[in-house]
Amino acid sequence: MQTIPKAKINQLASAQVPKLNDCNCQTLLNYFENSWNLEETLFKTLISKDTFYLNPDPLRNKLIFYLGHSAVFYINKLIRVGLLANRINPQFEILFEVGVDPETPADLENATKDIIWPDVSQVWQYREKAKAEITKVIENTPLNLPIHPQHSLWALLMGIEHSRIHFETSSMLLRQLPVDKLQRPQDWNYAPTNGKTLDHQMREIPGGVVKLGKKDNDFTFGWDSEYGSLEVEVKPFLASQNLITNGEFLQFVQAGGYENADYWNVESWKWKKLYNVQYPKFWILENNGNYRYRAVFDQLDLPLDWPVEVNYYEAIAYCSWKGKQQNKNLRLMTEGEWNRALQVSEDFSVEKNYNLNIQFISPSPVGMFSETNKSGIFDLRGNVWEWLSSKFYPLPGFQTHYLYEDQSAPFFDSKHQMMLGGSWATNGTMALPCYRNWFRPYFYQHVGFRIAESLD
Repeated sequence: MQTIPKAKINQLASAQVPKLNDCNCQTLLNYFENSWNLEETLFKTLISKDTFYLNPDPLRNKLIFYLGHSAVFYINKLIRVGLLANRINPQFEILFEVGVDPETPADLENATKDIIWPDVSQVWQYREKAKAEITKVIENTPLNLPIHPQHSLWALLMGIEHSRIHFETSSMLLRQLPVDKLQRPQDWNYAPTNGKTLDHQMREIPGGVVKLGKKDNDFTFGWDSEYGSLEVEVKPFLASQNLITNGEFLQFVQAGGYENADYWNVESWKWKKLYNVQYPKFWILENNGNYRYRAVFDQLDLPLDWPVEVNYYEAIAYCSWKGKQQNKNLRLMTEGEWNRALQVSEDFSVEKNYNLNIQFISPSPVGMFSETNKSGIFDLRGNVWEWLSSKFYPLPGFQTHYLYEDQSAPFFDSKHQMMLGGSWATNGTMALPCYRNWFRPYFYQHVGFRIAESLD
């Protein structure tokens, strides 16, 4: 059993997800204010307002868009269901309404080149007005429980959960800014590290049937892609006990993994060559050949026992390299296998504790919570998201929700990979195991992977 130094849990963490068949006005108000405060705390770490006009990720909007986006989303949805009668700023409610998912930086540039962004102070003022209007809606709207997908207050819950998603999105963007443009809040703490690389071990996961899709008796908010139902028979397989760590991935880097096309498929090798990628995005190469680690607000010594964060292309290249070393066909898990592994893990958990809901402002040592889990497979929930081999797809019975018809449907295009489990930054219903996430294979998020092997 590894010994992990203790660290302070964050004071401003995520509130508990409300049960929509058993909640009251104050419950919803607290949940809303918690979400609002999390996002504002994050944006207030920017030292200068000029930073809001930067574009830290070439595939994402300028930061000022995200400052206005969540507030506008609330207002537009509440107007749509008739809980608000009047607009606050019609121009803003168009400008900040729709996000982006470009294939290339050039696509983003072409889509946004004519935009004239307003002064940051105006966007902060808009947020204040929006918060006041949303608060009135919560205080004055009859609940008529349960709140279900056709209930007018579903729009409110949609706004809250959308804001929580963008907390995670924005934390990734801030992580790509120079550290001198940010100031970490005093009560947001990094997880500990013992600075050691763990021995890699595989665990057998017994076969079984899993049912995908949000349960009928689950009275929490859900996005459309969570609904539907699919039973999958999973055969026995092997999976790594832990997520692959920075220490393990360092071996791949030092072995020349980024320079050997044999480990990459045609598509991923083309990406690697185009951007001259030599090591994970959040590693920093020093003059002495060692690596440091970029956390959200600071540079740290590379935490060897934290999970590595890479995109899908890098994850499958590592699987190929490791497989060739061992003469095995190593790969990522499927959606069905991940859910089966979670079943096994949860069955053996004495106390369910995960690095979710902003307990820390960083990943944590893999297996940090293993003392309360006797399954032999850890961090299926929390720490970092987990890349899967499955493409994003609709479950049988999927239907779009009329309030957000393009929330997931446009991404059932075989161009987006699934990832499950959540990260340290994942909060709200997105942190529940039924949430099905997706990203382009070359996008970055707080996401890593574990390796799997068939037992044919």
